[in-house]
Amino acid sequence: MNDSDFEKIYNEHADPIFRYCFFRVSSREVAKDLTQEAFIRTWRSFEKGQQILNVKAFLYKVATNLVIDYYRKHKEVSLDLLKEKGFDFVNEGRQAPDFLDLELVSREIQKLPEKYQQVVSMRYIEDMSPKDIADIVGVSENSASVLIHRGIKMLKKNLNVEDLDEQR
Repeated sequence: MNDSDFEKIYNEHADPIFRYCFFRVSSREVAKDLTQEAFIRTWRSFEKGQQILNVKAFLYKVATNLVIDYYRKHKEVSLDLLKEKGFDFVNEGRQAPDFLDLELVSREIQKLPEKYQQVVSMRYIEDMSPKDIADIVGVSENSASVLIHRGIKMLKKNLNVEDLDEQR
């Protein structure tokens, strides 16, 4: 892997990795640091000769582990501050359904068990396919789909929403 190839990887994946980290930690500075560290660790893996078949999945796995490490070291910060921190899901390239209050949905996602928070945010915030999610979390595609379905079912119950489109 040369510098030019890695630069292409960075340019393609830096913004989505940052958004993922930011959604998880609610701090731009921390998200920037975690994103930078994810790319440093990925670069080091390439330097060591590690064969990485799916760079996107590898980056998200590294970012997920960094977020977990961050929370082990720091007091959990409420993601209710997303709006106050200036993160606007709609303006980040996603279209919010008219009948959902995105701030409310964000709060409710954070109330889900961790395994569901992760897959629901990857699916509906990062717009990833179940296959990509499966690669990142290390489960089969079917298991990822089941986790997404169960997470959305819990979310719908918590929001009292019956017609949330799960099939995007």
